[in-house]
Amino acid sequence: MMLPPRFTPRSALTLSSCRAMLVVGFTLMEMIVVIIILGVMAVGIAGFITLSTQTYVNVSERDELLSSARFAIERLNREVRNAVPNSIRVLSTSTHQCLEFVPTIASTIYTDIAVTPEAPRTDLSVIRIIDNNDNNYVCADGSCNDFVSVYPILPNGNDIYLPANAKTFAMARYTPAGAVGTITLNNNQAFSEHSPTNRAYIFNSPVSFCIEDNGANMYRYANYGFNQVQILPNTVGMAKSLMAESLDNSGIPAFVLQHATLQRNAVVQIKLKFVRDSGNESVVFDNNIHINNVP
Repeated sequence: MMLPPRFTPRSALTLSSCRAMLVVGFTLMEMIVVIIILGVMAVGIAGFITLSTQTYVNVSERDELLSSARFAIERLNREVRNAVPNSIRVLSTSTHQCLEFVPTIASTIYTDIAVTPEAPRTDLSVIRIIDNNDNNYVCADGSCNDFVSVYPILPNGNDIYLPANAKTFAMARYTPAGAVGTITLNNNQAFSEHSPTNRAYIFNSPVSFCIEDNGANMYRYANYGFNQVQILPNTVGMAKSLMAESLDNSGIPAFVLQHATLQRNAVVQIKLKFVRDSGNESVVFDNNIHINNVP
């Protein structure tokens, strides 16, 4: 009997033909080619991930730098703009650049004060005082550490920091009474001059912003009292706060004061240079602050 043409008896299959049917896979050359292709793809993907990560880090660092710069400039703007007239002075040495001023707590219009050659007295009659936060001003007997100044016109704070000029006196208390009030001084005093607008300023303590650490950091100092000569920071008892870092103001004037004239108010020019990436990138903030208050 004849077998079908495509049928082969099981016994007719040889050992070599069975092995050929069972061997399935890649050759060595194919595996090498695949490994090379995967390696090239891995290098490309790794480079892309590294570039993306570095870009994210750079953007984050730049944003942090700009945020720090904006905070420092805005803080300076807010505080310096509200300074007592002519209380600003600048100190520049080989190690420090400092801007000192006296922040205003409140201001008012007086109706009756003692002015030389009148007899000195302790009381000042004023319009009811509202502080800078739109709250009723409070200065209670026994806990009042504030000062009142009338017509401080000398530059560099001489009418604020020099008691002999009879422009600034310590307060004992403030007593409101309806739409008016009374400021009581610690001692009988007479102011040296009237203010053309009958304006009186109330304040507590000076503040300093200083560039130090070789021009790398800016600090805020407070709670150190009045000094006739502007002092360097880090004095015992000062409250010190870091305001900005990553600065490079070594050799760059950070604070320049232009005193008030008959045509304009005082102006403080502020120039801060912020750097990153070891100084390879920098941004300079050049800002002018106009002092709102006038004597």
